[in-house]
Amino acid sequence: MTLDYKNSHDWGKSPLTDRALRLEQFKAENPEQWSAMISADIEALSTPIFEGEDYPPFTGTEFLATHSSIDDHPYSAAFGQFLGNGIDADIANILAFGENRFDLISDDFDDPVRQLATRIYSRFEEMGYWDEVSESDDDINYDLIPY
Repeated sequence: MTLDYKNSHDWGKSPLTDRALRLEQFKAENPEQWSAMISADIEALSTPIFEGEDYPPFTGTEFLATHSSIDDHPYSAAFGQFLGNGIDADIANILAFGENRFDLISDDFDDPVRQLATRIYSRFEEMGYWDEVSESDDDINYDLIPY
């Protein structure tokens, strides 16, 4: 089943569906700007990143487009929680990697989405979600891994 941004029945199913429909609508109505955005993304991806900087290996939008399940994400529990609460996929991806970047959601501390994201992030931090996990399967205590 394909989504059509002109079909009113396709809207409102989920934040992810609505975002995909908005992107399709923008692409159809602004082909030149869409092309410029894609070119800028390609250029940004081809620009080498300094070795010392630790960035997520993909954007949230790219991840959703190339993976069939959130379970494939290295921090799937956090990514799924942020996505499931209506946070943009790219921002959810940054937060899921343990980056404390709530300013990307809103500069307003009273914004309900920012407050929700802060509570989710704090809970994962309390559980030690981003703590280093042993490389060896023999040393992992599966009872201590937060899900």
